[in-house]
Amino acid sequence: MEYALPTAPGPFIQLGRTLVADALKMRRTAALWLALGGGALPVLLNLLIFYFKGHLLVKPGQNPWPQYVGMSWQTASVLLLPLFVVLLSGLVVNLENRGGWRQLLAQPVGRGAVFGSKLLLLLVLNAVAQALYVLLLLGAGVLLGWLKPAIGFQQHSISLLPVLRMLGHTYVATLGILGVQYALALAFRGFVGPLAAGIASIVSALTLLRWEYIDLVPYAAPTRVLRLLEGDTQLHVAAALTPVEWYSLGWFALAVLVGYLLLLRRPITD
Repeated sequence: MEYALPTAPGPFIQLGRTLVADALKMRRTAALWLALGGGALPVLLNLLIFYFKGHLLVKPGQNPWPQYVGMSWQTASVLLLPLFVVLLSGLVVNLENRGGWRQLLAQPVGRGAVFGSKLLLLLVLNAVAQALYVLLLLGAGVLLGWLKPAIGFQQHSISLLPVLRMLGHTYVATLGILGVQYALALAFRGFVGPLAAGIASIVSALTLLRWEYIDLVPYAAPTRVLRLLEGDTQLHVAAALTPVEWYSLGWFALAVLVGYLLLLRRPITD
């Protein structure tokens, strides 16, 4: 009697199983808490600024929402958001750097599933963190309306469409950093190397903001898209992608390819 060998599960089944396993590993880790609470700091800072100095920042009768959103977004995007992406990428991959790669790569799943699972997890956590930031930002504005009615938050409305557009632009702008940091995390064998490279790149990008080719630097993209925020009485954000966002997508695609090749070359005994 002949017996057929069991067939390997399809690539999407492998990806799904690996994604579930990675998600379970994330529970009670610093990466998960960073994604859930990372947006709270810039919102808290600007809430305190407007609580104590709002009457000096907003003219009587002026809609405070555009200035509030603009200042909050600037606080988050210039330094905190790039640093968040650097930390998140390193923490997710670092789950395997303590001997987990040997066990993970020996499992009956393809390396494409392993690579894609962690990449999807990073993309989702990045999206969740930025969406939570927007919710906290709007909620803090409503709270300011109750605590400081003289500023006028409760007397004016804010259009959600520009805010959602800005959220989309900012997310795209972070993809270049995420892709590069993911590749760096796969290239190094620890957490410190990618973190140091990421911080050095952020500082360099901020130093070179006046450089004519700064749009080519992915670590400057979250700061560069701040130019889309316009309006003193109502927010206006264009829908079309800017050149810096296209460069960010290009960096993401290139880094994903390099990262996948790095994972393919990683020995099981590593």
